[in-house]
Amino acid sequence: MARVQIDRRAFLGLIARGIPAALGLTAGFKAAQSVSLAALLAHDDTAGASGQTPYPIIDTHAHLQARGPHHPEADYGGAVAKAIEEMDRQGINRTILMPPPFGPDSPGAYDFEDFAGPMNQHPNRLSCLGGGGTLNPMFHQAVRSGTVSADVERQFDARANAILGAGALGFGEMSLEHFSFNPRHPYTSAPPDHPLMLRLADIAAAHNVPIDVHMEAVLADMPTPLKFVELSPNNPPSLRANIDHFRTLLAHNRNASIVWAHAGWDNTGDRTVMLCHDLMTSNPNLYMSLKIDEQSLPITRPVNPEGEAKPGWLRLVSHFADRMLVGSDNFYDAPGIELRDVPRLANVMNFVRQLPAEVARKIAYENATHLYHLPQSTVPAAAVPD
Repeated sequence: MARVQIDRRAFLGLIARGIPAALGLTAGFKAAQSVSLAALLAHDDTAGASGQTPYPIIDTHAHLQARGPHHPEADYGGAVAKAIEEMDRQGINRTILMPPPFGPDSPGAYDFEDFAGPMNQHPNRLSCLGGGGTLNPMFHQAVRSGTVSADVERQFDARANAILGAGALGFGEMSLEHFSFNPRHPYTSAPPDHPLMLRLADIAAAHNVPIDVHMEAVLADMPTPLKFVELSPNNPPSLRANIDHFRTLLAHNRNASIVWAHAGWDNTGDRTVMLCHDLMTSNPNLYMSLKIDEQSLPITRPVNPEGEAKPGWLRLVSHFADRMLVGSDNFYDAPGIELRDVPRLANVMNFVRQLPAEVARKIAYENATHLYHLPQSTVPAAAVPD
């Protein structure tokens, strides 16, 4: 069979199209190594020029943007329609939507019931988590007050159970350390082992559902990164350590599955491969969803500027292949809003395609199907490779 040599630039172009992963190649590919042109073309026929994968994709972390400065009336139907349109374009089979983590004083807070009507028109494409607009403000109000009364506990438990009773697949997005990105955006911070978060872990364990949490990693007390001090006056001058408190949450109830969102998107420099490996090794109930965005710190990003996966991240994700998920953090704007509609899935899937095929399938859809108890209709039979 005729063979062809490709240089590094050409290889990186193939990475973006998902070809090397299908051939079992990794970021350690050498410039002089030869690759079968026939094999490349054969995979290209399967994946398509758009770089779509030959297996389904379940995006476990996304949001709707139904309001805007000039659109005070929420258009959840329009945002859901945009989500379906973008999912088709990006090759996403199912998306788990959730409200962002609102603070106690956030205007326009909403929860999953607000978009349940249009969402339920697409039962084979959309699911949801709940609590970001109700449980999260209750949680942070309790942190602010410094006490948790029996009445607050009853209200919190009742709301958590109502969320699951209404059909949500779990709780999210809950915030443990969330920076403010502009003066209108809240800063929220709470000890991960706060009594209400431990109660939520017990409820999640009892119902066998996960909790999706947003937490910037802070190994030791530190000054707030200058970027965020300048971005918003809502951010404090310093940050408190949270990793040991996070360990306590994880150990509190091993039957509670905790999804630490945004692996690969780090703003403190502390969410390293080493920290992720340590936490996942010692906590079998810890999951992580992958988000890759150029706005995060390059040093802890899973890919280099050319899109080539870093070996440490490849080893980490492969080692914990059963507990890694896709979580793009896409925001789907309703028509006319155009605030946050920045598709991020391509960056995640560029990384996933550089993994061995069996690992990529687990991360793309198999793990999410099991963790969220999704129906098998989520995975079209024709889309699953042999």
